Amino acid sequence: MAGTKRLVPMGVALLLLLGVLPSSGRAVAQEPDPLVQDSVNALAGLVSADHCAQKDAADGDASNGITLLYLLCDDGLPPSGGGSNGIPVPAKYAANEAGDDWSGLPAPASAEEVATADASDDLQPDDDRRITLDVDVSLPPSSASVLYPDLAPVGAPASGNPVIVFMHGCCGGNKASWEASSVDASNESWHHSNAWFAARGYVVINLTARGFRNSNDEGSSGTTQLDSRRYEINDAQYVTGLLADLDAQRAASDLPPLFSINRKKIGSVGGSYGGGFSWLFLTDPTWRSPLSKFKLRLGAAVPKYGWTDLVESLVPSGHYLDRNATGKTVIAPTAVQKAASRNPIGVEKQSIVSALYATGNMVNGNHTTFPAYMHNAFTRLNQGEPYDGDADVEAIVDTFLKDRSAYYQSSYWRRVKAGLRVPLFVAATWTDPLFPTMESLRFYNKLKKVDPRYPVQMNLGDYQHFTANKPKEWDDLCGSDHHVCTFDDYPGAARGNFSKVPTRVRIGINTRINAFLDHYLLGKRPTPPHNVSATTTICAANATDTFKVDEPGIEYDAPTWRALTGGPVQKFAWAGGGAVFGSTTNGGVDNHADESDPVFRQTQSDKCTTTTKSNPGLGVVQLESKKLDQPFTMMGLPLLQLKTNTAATDYWVGARLYDADADGNMTLVTRGVCRVNTAIDENGCSQFDLFGNAWTFPKNHTLVLELSQSDSPFLRRDNVPSTVEYPEVELQVPTTKERFRHDFRD
Repeated sequence: MAGTKRLVPMGVALLLLLGVLPSSGRAVAQEPDPLVQDSVNALAGLVSADHCAQKDAADGDASNGITLLYLLCDDGLPPSGGGSNGIPVPAKYAANEAGDDWSGLPAPASAEEVATADASDDLQPDDDRRITLDVDVSLPPSSASVLYPDLAPVGAPASGNPVIVFMHGCCGGNKASWEASSVDASNESWHHSNAWFAARGYVVINLTARGFRNSNDEGSSGTTQLDSRRYEINDAQYVTGLLADLDAQRAASDLPPLFSINRKKIGSVGGSYGGGFSWLFLTDPTWRSPLSKFKLRLGAAVPKYGWTDLVESLVPSGHYLDRNATGKTVIAPTAVQKAASRNPIGVEKQSIVSALYATGNMVNGNHTTFPAYMHNAFTRLNQGEPYDGDADVEAIVDTFLKDRSAYYQSSYWRRVKAGLRVPLFVAATWTDPLFPTMESLRFYNKLKKVDPRYPVQMNLGDYQHFTANKPKEWDDLCGSDHHVCTFDDYPGAARGNFSKVPTRVRIGINTRINAFLDHYLLGKRPTPPHNVSATTTICAANATDTFKVDEPGIEYDAPTWRALTGGPVQKFAWAGGGAVFGSTTNGGVDNHADESDPVFRQTQSDKCTTTTKSNPGLGVVQLESKKLDQPFTMMGLPLLQLKTNTAATDYWVGARLYDADADGNMTLVTRGVCRVNTAIDENGCSQFDLFGNAWTFPKNHTLVLELSQSDSPFLRRDNVPSTVEYPEVELQVPTTKERFRHDFRD
């Protein structure tokens, strides 16, 4: 049952009876909240010989001897509604006088506050105040001898052990998403898991976010709040703080510490849903532990292919720009009411949103538990336009921006301006249609505007949602055959030294992330470069014997994003001299829509779309450039400028950019969409960015641009009939400079 209390050491029990607890290194009289003390007790039960096992990160098999020791403390899978092995956390956190219930870590809310929140947010608490999280903790060798006295003691660093908090994805993720038995786990978990970090000196927390469960309804209780700062971010801060609180109670009972954490060296890492989580964690980087009120601080954040504006991710308006037509960087407003994603509200990525929603509701597999208002939001979104001015839609937009989108956290931007620096590694993505490049880029551009010296490293590649997501992007490559490096490729691996690899030919994204975290959290490794690197995209259509389809493309490295994308702009213009090139209609036929739909592509072995120029459909305007007399490498977000004739006041235009060869075969390079509502923005979609990519267009190829109002099922068709004519179109394609090329095959 939720809240089940465990036996605690006699000394701790005596302290509880006396109401004496340690704070800031000395004992003071307190009256601990029973919920918080239950949480500490639950953690003590989890990190015990009953639940912790010795593991070998070298090969995942401890029965043949242990080379790289770490401990995995696994609570099992408590049933929905709580469990004796779960960690109880507040169902809601208390609001201060200003109504702010997310800055730092608020105390648990009262039963009355929880009831009020439950009525509107559908929290589904276990009882009147708590939910229960499914949590695993992995411990480094320095903690092992505390639980296993027969092991030779390994001292923790004098400064303490750093902490990694992993967050999984949506909507079928859980704590196991970033767990592995050995350092040589596959794909993105290669050198990037609890085993990897714990064996090398980190304390690792893998938790299942509230509401996420398996087919047996086992996991964490409550309902998902979609990475709300008021809930999921506080949950992570709360659980992390418990480590310090339990060690303090053990010290008061003359027991050695279990964790010995460095409270200033906590890292947040996650992808997708976990990427949005890590972005949000970055914006609330200081808090106090729930019991002893120790100060804790985020020491580094690694958001991977996540969102910074959840509204734009799911319902893009297309009104964000990387730079304008003159090349000046555009810094988007950070005020919620001025958000580009709501002025106007955009176009639903219908196939993706529906797929995520269906996965989340798939109770016969891993799923999440959406609160009632999320079901209502999905239903309203699929009813379609008009969105703007609808009170229900505006309320959804408000909470998605205020509570769930890192870009709109005004207190964070004030702190950065005042000197706050939490080192940031951004694993952005070129070709992900769910969380496109702009999701990372808008934050990067703003950050560099506020503090040009902010420590941020960014990498972009062809990986994650609805993409090839190549292991060889994430992992190091060794040998002439470019295989993913294994334990045996590292001469010092048995001693935990993975820095020297004689046969390594390429350093993958994970190793760059590790070097970043090791420097800022572990206190090892040189200062990482605060640069921007990117690889070009390789599909089956443009792969060669040199640039293989399973490998990353050509790599480019530059000091900043603007330098990386600062080559000569390639312009392609189509002007009709008073005539029009054609028209689109939202009731038209788009013959390339089905095959280019991301959800359909996910089912294909070739995630890239390659089709023919012929017969795009009566609802599509197709424009083609002259043959290229020289190859060039696109790098960044193309800017599309349109002049249109239409009587419509509310409509959208989708665009797809292809690379076409001499035989008429064309491969999708990037796409985008922009919504017009002249009542809100009279400029409409006279210019908008496509999602972006890094792509080399060969000599004698052409660029093909398709405009469509019926790019469905990817984009939801507009309810209001409209027809648009196009007398002038210009495409500005950013490029890079060859001096930034740094490819392992050169």
